[in-house]
Amino acid sequence: MCGIFLELSCEKCSIVNDIDVLRRLKNRGPDHLQRKDFISEIGHHIVFVASVLWMQGPQMTLQPLENECGILLYNGDIFDESWDSRTSDTQIIMEKLSYDCDSQIDKVINVLKSLKGPFSLIYYCKVTNKLYFTRDRFGRNSLLIHKNSNSLVLSSVLGTQYENYEVPVSHISVLDLNTHKILLYTWKATDIVQQCNLSDWLKTLQLKQSLSDEDFTVEANIPWDIDGLEDTVSFIESVAKKTKCNVTIMKTLSQHPEIQTTINKIIYLLNKSIQKRLKRQPNLCRNCLKITEINCSHSAVGVLFSGGLDCTILALLADKYVPKNQSIDLLNVAFNKENPTYDVPDRITGRKSLEELRRLCPLRKWTFKEINVPKEELEEFQINVIADLIYPRQTILDESLGSALWFAARGQDHHSVSNCRVLFSGTGADELFGGYTRHRAVFKRLGWAGLCKELQLDWERIPYRNLARDNRVICDHGRQPRMPYLDEEFAEFVIHLKPWLKCFPSKHLGHGLGDKLMLRLVAYNIGLMEVSTFPKRALQFGSRVANKNEKGTSSTGHRSLKSNLKVRNLSYLTDSYKHI
Repeated sequence: MCGIFLELSCEKCSIVNDIDVLRRLKNRGPDHLQRKDFISEIGHHIVFVASVLWMQGPQMTLQPLENECGILLYNGDIFDESWDSRTSDTQIIMEKLSYDCDSQIDKVINVLKSLKGPFSLIYYCKVTNKLYFTRDRFGRNSLLIHKNSNSLVLSSVLGTQYENYEVPVSHISVLDLNTHKILLYTWKATDIVQQCNLSDWLKTLQLKQSLSDEDFTVEANIPWDIDGLEDTVSFIESVAKKTKCNVTIMKTLSQHPEIQTTINKIIYLLNKSIQKRLKRQPNLCRNCLKITEINCSHSAVGVLFSGGLDCTILALLADKYVPKNQSIDLLNVAFNKENPTYDVPDRITGRKSLEELRRLCPLRKWTFKEINVPKEELEEFQINVIADLIYPRQTILDESLGSALWFAARGQDHHSVSNCRVLFSGTGADELFGGYTRHRAVFKRLGWAGLCKELQLDWERIPYRNLARDNRVICDHGRQPRMPYLDEEFAEFVIHLKPWLKCFPSKHLGHGLGDKLMLRLVAYNIGLMEVSTFPKRALQFGSRVANKNEKGTSSTGHRSLKSNLKVRNLSYLTDSYKHI
């Protein structure tokens, strides 16, 4: 994962000299840091900064990347099988953007629309004096925007000292530096282009960012008769009523033709997604990368591992594609904020799942890292580090989830720190397969039609809820998060499944069975017998970083606290930040 930063000013750029911002950018891309200053024909000062975490291509591609047509800042992973895997995705994107050095906006927009994978991107076209910036249509990577009286800033991460907003995923944005008008292009094939003043657009972003989940609405698109209660629904209900044995239920449901076909398709697509995400990386741990060792036998890949359904499936399938001589790190985090022990629910579940992985993959070395975080350390880093990373998100829920992910991704147990560079995450599984408690409540009140709408709503708002926040938090440790459930092809298939082929939250199938039913059937069919019936548990509660008495939507207040305390610990800065 890379860190990208652009500052545009009619005078002298200043935020680019903020050592805190440079440190956060460097954390994201520890392999290289570089700055490019540019003055446009009409006198704009533009500063481009990029830090690089090398992931694709036989050699590292340095950024900012410049040619006679433009300057590119790119942060992401393109998983397009039609692209040459031996070439850096950054270089391929630049070639496509610069083809014939064409000044037509539509050609640049079409290139951006064709990209498959998580990314955020800034491209300055020298020919037209236009600035393109966007995040991928799912919003998997972070890109923030800040404006003050002197400059405009786009950056992967900023911090609480700069009021900023997450660049929305609904459009590809094009800022005309000659007129200061902004053009907004949708991701649809046929564009309805919006044009507005930059200041008006920023006000709109401020309003949207303050919306709660309840403020989001969606028109449900239901292409089938849900009132007809198909044969599959009747079959599932009849099986659930006949027996309370989960193993028998799983075995019987798996034999139904439509369910069996769906299971096989999901296993195929998830394998494909994981394979793509493991193929495009150097297969080297941090230490071996530094010495260009080609036969690394350490952990180059890790999994954010609570021991739950989503992450254990990923770990088991990843075993097929990670070199057999390498270990796989399972990063399991626990807090003693409210309890005297680290034997929290996720630690107990994690150990159980580890035993099942060892049974199924006895030749693989699984490194289960027990990451224990005392209350004092948690509070210190929440104020000094995590508050900056989750911002502009500021609720207790954001802080709790951000804290759990930050400490887990740090990978530090009482023995050592993980040297893996790729981290798998189960993000997206709950939204796609109906894993939240509210799905059961909606089904109880509104039936299949209500559940269908709620699942669609969950998917529509996922870019606005947590993906950019999680990206900022995980990448602070110089690791690349990869989320197989959010692969375009995989997500497209699951989104269009009938709701009862995702989950079945009826009274006959309780917690740990009806929620994410299809994913549980997948787990059962690949051998995860015990894991397939583990109940869903929210990360913040399973790790005990939060308790259920806290109101998740309340503000943390850390922005004002940091402002008052002036908390800045710069003792660990290296020369690379100081002379950039």
